[in-house]
Amino acid sequence: MGLDHQPADRVLLEGGSATIEGTVALGLAFLLLTLLVQVATAMTARSAAGAAVAASARRASLPGFDAAGEEIRLGEMIEATVPGARRIRTDVRARGDLATALVRFEWRPPGPVWRTFVIRVRSDVPLVVSP
Repeated sequence: MGLDHQPADRVLLEGGSATIEGTVALGLAFLLLTLLVQVATAMTARSAAGAAVAASARRASLPGFDAAGEEIRLGEMIEATVPGARRIRTDVRARGDLATALVRFEWRPPGPVWRTFVIRVRSDVPLVVSP
């Protein structure tokens, strides 16, 4: 009776190797995709915050702006345009020849949260002066 005997590790490598390698590759691809999505959405959140801060600085450069009201408005714009933003801190002021708007907030990306991002944006605009 010629039974073919192979060691157990040899059988696993020949029959299950493709399954194991495929599963590992699929897992790594999923992790990489998750990381890419989080980085891309972080860039989108930063861009949206940049637009809100630039608009706030332009409004602050006009004569007679209300700093407290503009800070509230900037915070509301960040909440509306950047889902997941929390602990929002704003500062809008006019000093010297510049109007400055600053925002800092923590942002949690959608999906599995590997890391909370801290996003800071600043915009400076020259003050509008009468001719």
